[in-house]
Amino acid sequence: MTRPILFLALVSVCSGAAAGEQAFGRCGPVAQPDRYPDWGGTPDTTLSAELGLKPEEVEAILARLTGTDRDGRFAAAEELEHCATGSEQTLRKVLWGDHGARNTEIRDAIQVARRRVELAGSKAGLTVLDALLEMSPADANIGAGTRAASRVMAMLSALLAENTLAAYKVMLEFSPRHAGVFRQTIGELLVARGYDALPALVYGRGSADPELHMFAVTWIRDMGNPLLGDQVNGIENPRRLAQLLEAYASVKELDAIDVTVSLTNHESAFVRQAARKCVEAYGANARWPMRRLYENTFGKEPADGTDVPQWSGELYDRFDSLRLADTAAAFEEGRAAAAAGDLAKMDARYRQVLREAPMFANRHEMAAGFLALALLRGEEDKLDAARAATMMAARVARPGTEEARLAQARLEWLEAEAYRKGGAPDAELYQRIAKADPENADARGWADRLCGQGGSTRDLVFKGVAVSLLLFFAVLVAYRRFGGRLRRGRACGSPPQSLS
Repeated sequence: MTRPILFLALVSVCSGAAAGEQAFGRCGPVAQPDRYPDWGGTPDTTLSAELGLKPEEVEAILARLTGTDRDGRFAAAEELEHCATGSEQTLRKVLWGDHGARNTEIRDAIQVARRRVELAGSKAGLTVLDALLEMSPADANIGAGTRAASRVMAMLSALLAENTLAAYKVMLEFSPRHAGVFRQTIGELLVARGYDALPALVYGRGSADPELHMFAVTWIRDMGNPLLGDQVNGIENPRRLAQLLEAYASVKELDAIDVTVSLTNHESAFVRQAARKCVEAYGANARWPMRRLYENTFGKEPADGTDVPQWSGELYDRFDSLRLADTAAAFEEGRAAAAAGDLAKMDARYRQVLREAPMFANRHEMAAGFLALALLRGEEDKLDAARAATMMAARVARPGTEEARLAQARLEWLEAEAYRKGGAPDAELYQRIAKADPENADARGWADRLCGQGGSTRDLVFKGVAVSLLLFFAVLVAYRRFGGRLRRGRACGSPPQSLS
């Protein structure tokens, strides 16, 4: 049990750092955002698509959603909404499928549902989906239209609940489908979501599809055409704010340049990195705002012959050094403590740096210190502390370096030791560790000892099975020989032996 847990822990640590790098690598507007499921900018935090629903699972839920049991229908809609995380493309596939009804039948069902919502009034809190689920699909007067409308509305509600750009994009692209039957409802859902859905609508406004462009323009207007300052202040999620800047840059919204320039020193790494990439995308249009920022920051005019690339480099270096002044000081204290052999102080300072700046530029220099701390904790027989320090080394080390290799080998050493102490030593694992970490004499010793007892783990298992089979056949032969004599003796009337 120890082995999978350790492996998953290592994967989560290393993939966390890799995800951070990938996220910053993806920030900024792309040339053709329509080609990307989420327009290619700063990604949302979501589960992997591998963990999302599959088409057959969605269909199984929809089958219950269109059943005759009212409570079962509502329960199925709630289940789809709660389980749809990471399922944007699956829902898109099912949405674009056949729902078993003509557009006119679906329109009639939607009109009936909307009429019921209007009659109930806003205080009732009834939604179009609620009204559809209240209508029994078994009713002969309703039929296929209600079933189809219920399926579609349940999936749209699930996408809305995901609150990701990928989900909003699916909703936007679906709006013209079925002769625009769901266009009004989708627009109302997006407007009700507020600023969270605004980046998606801005991307839609820049679409080459005239119908999608007009849909986005109409519903941004329905939001009241909020001022950009209000939008920035109204968005709490840093990733969503970064996505808003990227959306405006993708449609070359010149009115957004000044705000974008002002956010190049935002406290959030996502917003900061996105704003800087957007400045690059605006090109010459960002020249004067960046010049003003340079003059206000340094109190002087930029040098002759320089332009935005040079100004932005100086500005960002200044911003980053000021913002990370305390963090950089803590890093230097940690490095000095490591050199002096005070590994406890080093650990405290390095962890402070990683809390304040998880993607600190010089974090790879911490790996050697964490590995030294792990060895010390191992000698003190504090295996949990040794494992934690080794995992930190694996997190901060650059891939392919000596530190990364050693961190991996030492994590496997802790794993191998747990296996051995549990009574199931793994000779092949010890061999791999000894090869990756030649300084680990204990790993080489255990590898030689275990292999001396019969080669690799596979050989040990094979020989154990062979011995078991030999014992089995020996018992079988003895049973047939002596058991047969006993049966023949009893058949001839031999009296049983006395117990006295």
